[in-house]
Amino acid sequence: MPKQALISNSEFEYIYEKWNKRVYHYALSKTSSTYISEEVVQRVFIKLWDNLYTKKVTVELESQLFCIARTTLLDILKEERKRQIILEEPYLQESVQTPSELYRLKEISAHYERVVDGMPPSRKRIFLLSRFDNLSYKEIASRLAISPKTVENHISLALKALKKIFFLFLSALLLFLK
Repeated sequence: MPKQALISNSEFEYIYEKWNKRVYHYALSKTSSTYISEEVVQRVFIKLWDNLYTKKVTVELESQLFCIARTTLLDILKEERKRQIILEEPYLQESVQTPSELYRLKEISAHYERVVDGMPPSRKRIFLLSRFDNLSYKEIASRLAISPKTVENHISLALKALKKIFFLFLSALLLFLK
């Protein structure tokens, strides 16, 4: 038997309209990043909605929202830091010999970031859990309460998008170098 939400959709919309700007400004005050702040708002309200299905809300709504916002912000900052660490790996720096090679590496990194950021939120999250947290398809499926086949499909679509963009980028780069 499906669980019943503790509030209606219209009540949730009211809560979202009332609190989303405050959650956004909280995250913005901590990071100065509009991208991260928007991501925090999205994840906070998804978690709040999930909480309304899985457990009874016993604390004041404002306290719960900002507690979720704080932990969500920390999670996102960890994800961003992992991404930066990978881009700053010593083997990448050692292999870059000239300013033009460094420029190309930064261009490729920027393209990668744009492709990943342009993915639908669920696909992006699944891809990042797979590639940056090194979780198996089964672990991701368990964490997100979806099937492993869904995880596999999202990863496949994410990799196809990356391959397509990089093929176009490298083709253009080769034409430019001729």
